[in-house]
This record gives sequence, structure tokens and C-alpha cells, in this order.
Amino acid sequence: MLIEDIKEAELVLVGIGSEMQVKLQALKEISNFRDKLRMLENDPEREWLIPFLIRYYLKEEFHPEIMSAYKKLRKLLEGKNYFIVSLSTDDLIKNSGFEADRIVLPCGTYDTLQCADNCSGRLFPIEDDLWGDICGWIEDREVQGNLEKAKCPDCGAALVMNQYGEPAYHEGGYINNWERYTKWLQGTVNRRLCILELGVGMEFPSVIRWPFEKICYYNQKAVFWRVHSSLYQLSEEIKDRGKSVKKDPLVFLNEQDLDSLEE
Repeated sequence: MLIEDIKEAELVLVGIGSEMQVKLQALKEISNFRDKLRMLENDPEREWLIPFLIRYYLKEEFHPEIMSAYKKLRKLLEGKNYFIVSLSTDDLIKNSGFEADRIVLPCGTYDTLQCADNCSGRLFPIEDDLWGDICGWIEDREVQGNLEKAKCPDCGAALVMNQYGEPAYHEGGYINNWERYTKWLQGTVNRRLCILELGVGMEFPSVIRWPFEKICYYNQKAVFWRVHSSLYQLSEEIKDRGKSVKKDPLVFLNEQDLDSLEE
């Protein structure tokens, strides 16, 4: 059982992939999001608002199944020495009670802006006035400003979300925690390690999937859990110390009976 493996582990390494992330299709099931998205897609002058519209609807109340799964994961990791590597950009994990310096988000977030040209390597917060006006527009309230696109104070280019996929993606938003992660990994050598992959497919396999397999291969005290709805198979080299689960990771986590953690 996963609970037993985590109990017995000295350290726990968690990888989170796209099956744990909010999907655009799920957002489109929200009528106001769908209507506003259609409006923006047909208005070239306001297309830049689409990521902010997505950000608005990445609230906990709109995604109870994901938040419940994170709650179960947090309970599983309670009191453990853990680190989480997440490919998700939906930011829900940041509102789930995990320690901020134990999570690394190499694909970026919806909380920080960067220059579209990355002219200076600086990152910028989303200004309250701009966000307030955007929320007013989404909620069909009166907007005080003109919803003007935020501009880089250094070169005048547009400010965009600090996310992988931007042509000039700036990695500074996650690099400090990545360094913490690599240092943490050094402390897992020859120690009882439980590796848990949740919904990690072949997106960026060099970030989670392949390195995690390598960590398990070299650490003979490690156990490996891979949970995925289709890409759940383990490599031959580690399958004797691994468990592959063909299941949606949200369902898998929400099915965990955590009563035994109290024993």
C-alpha cells in the first residue's frame, strides 16, 4: 500500500504531471468563462486578456476534485521530509498547504509577469489596479480603467505570464527552488525513499519521468509508485521495486483511506 510505503520512507519525492492539472476544456464548462473566452478570441485588441481570464477561474472553488486530491496528498506527506516537482501551471498546489520552499514549478505560474522579450531578466507582480479592473470586467462590474496591457518598464514591450511556452521564457521564477531540490536530492542517497509519480506522461520527460526512474535505479532502498491513466508502465530495471497503477491520479488520491495514518 502507498500509505505503508510512505510511512516507512525517510524521504518522499513527488512528481506531478498534466493529469493533475486543470484542463482548458474543464474551464469551458463554466458558462461565463466560455462566453468571455469567445469574446476575447474574436477581439485581437483584447486577446492578451485570455491568460488573465484563465487565472481568474483557477480558483479552488471551481476545482473541488483537484483540491480534494491535494488535501489527501498533503495529509500523506504530513511530518515527512518531502519535495514536490510539478509540471502544472494552474497554481492550485500553491494554495493547498504545502511548504512553499518544498515545491518547484519549472513551467511557471499565473502569478508572475515577465517582459515578452525578457530584456532584463526581471519578474513583475500583477498590479492590484490592473487585476481589479480585469476582475470587474469578468464579473460584469463597472471597470475604472481601460484594461490597458501591462508594459515592461525597461523596454516598453508587453508583460506576459512567466510560463514555459513564451518565446523568451525567464526561468528565474523557479530557479531558487530548483537549486533547493537538487541539494535535497543529494540527501536521498542510500536512504529509504518513496517516489510517487502522479499523472506524469511524456511531457518534459527529462524533468520528472526519466530522472525519477534513474534515482530509483541507483538507490536500492527506493520504492516507486507510478500512477497514470495510460502511461503507467515501469521500466524493467525498477519494476521489482515499483508499483504501476492504471488510474486517474485524482481518483487514486481521493480513494486513499488515510485513517491508518493515525494508527
